[in-house]
Amino acid sequence: MTSSRNDARFIRRPTLHAVEMDGELVMMGHEQGEYYGLRDVAASIWNLLAEPHTVEELVALICEEWSVTPEVCRPDIVAFLDDLLLRKLAEEV
Repeated sequence: MTSSRNDARFIRRPTLHAVEMDGELVMMGHEQGEYYGLRDVAASIWNLLAEPHTVEELVALICEEWSVTPEVCRPDIVAFLDDLLLRKLAEEV
């Protein structure tokens, strides 16, 4: 899991800018020198991370928006969040 503390809150890095292009959210990681494209649930999580959220808050919001169970989406959200943290696109606050 991204953090051993259940109360850990995460937010996207404020220096990243994203634009929507043809149904995809595209952003440039200036520090990384890479472009990233997000669709569907990943784009929803990115948009939610404009404000600090815990993993459980993200799970609840995504389950509501996408009609999926927590057991199905939690591992995917954790993996996606881990990837964002690894790439320094999100951070713990």
